[in-house]
Amino acid sequence: MNLALVGGTIVTPFRKISNGTVLISDDRIYEVGLSENVHIPSATRIIDVSGMTVSPGFVDLLVHGGGGYGFADANIDSYRKISEYFLSHGSTYMLGSLHAKPEADLLTDLRQLSQFIIDNPDSNVKGIHMEGPMLNPELKGAMNESYLWKPSVDGFNKMWEASQGLMKMMTIAPELDGALDVIREASFRGVICSIGHSTAGYEQIDKAIDNGAAHITHMFNAMKPFHHRFPSIVTAALLRDELKIELIADMYHVHPAIMELLLKVKSAKNIILITDSIRAGGMHEGEYRFSDQKVLMKDQKAFLEDGTLAGSTLTLNKAIKNIVETTDTKLTDAIRMASLNGSKVVGGGVGILASGKYADITVFDNNYEIDMTILKGKIAYKRKAPNN
Repeated sequence: MNLALVGGTIVTPFRKISNGTVLISDDRIYEVGLSENVHIPSATRIIDVSGMTVSPGFVDLLVHGGGGYGFADANIDSYRKISEYFLSHGSTYMLGSLHAKPEADLLTDLRQLSQFIIDNPDSNVKGIHMEGPMLNPELKGAMNESYLWKPSVDGFNKMWEASQGLMKMMTIAPELDGALDVIREASFRGVICSIGHSTAGYEQIDKAIDNGAAHITHMFNAMKPFHHRFPSIVTAALLRDELKIELIADMYHVHPAIMELLLKVKSAKNIILITDSIRAGGMHEGEYRFSDQKVLMKDQKAFLEDGTLAGSTLTLNKAIKNIVETTDTKLTDAIRMASLNGSKVVGGGVGILASGKYADITVFDNNYEIDMTILKGKIAYKRKAPNN
């Protein structure tokens, strides 16, 4: 079946097309252009999206949960609920994230989540980001220190096998003994190694890059702050073009002035907006759990009892809104950081509106609220009309 989105402002994301049309055939985009120039075949379902923005579906590389559920639940119903929650916020491609647990429990989580991904190829959950368990306890953040693993190639291979090859990213602290061997092995397997929860110095980051590290997990968080005599991850992330960086644009994890600085130094092509959302995302204020620890959520901020930030309650449509409204960022750049950039990191093949690309599309209003999400050419979410 053909589908045409007509009359909206299309963000490709490299440019805007006012009063544009996106023509979809089956699971792919057939044509994009000015509405007056696009011929719509008969028997095409036409949807008027005038006044809306039409963009690539959002790509989120770090999602622990949302809507009251977590990927560490090891429960198929939880996976479905998380998928639906993020579809309603425009995310058409996600990496389900797992955190440190005792070995047997973590391997079970990996097996069950990877099997869900295999059994549900039409889901927006496309792979796994293993945040840990080989992290530095000095900067563990909200991770449960008692569950952290010492780096070993054997330990990585157990996780890799349990993930059935669907572990696409792994956060690791490269300064730990044995970590460079793990980074090299993981990179050889095609896993994107991301530096995070780490005290690594500048020279150690260079060694990690040489062994395959290519990414930085949630920039500025769970790492040493910038220091002019003792450069570490922050300096390396800003200077090294090999490193792409993740940014949580929820206004809590990183101040808007620092977000603007990042954009000037790294540019929009090297920044990936993520949520790092936990199960508290989209829920009421109260008490939740993360890695067998109490998490409190108030004013949309999630934190441990000692005040440590515990992931976020962010969605990528809100991240785009935040960064556009509080910095000089153009909408095209914000959408690129929330779609194409993340897709390119993991080879997702999405994140751009052009003929022949998969029809993963998000439609949102002037307040960045999602009106419709299209996944591989099918409407996966549609906002309900208000009651009259």
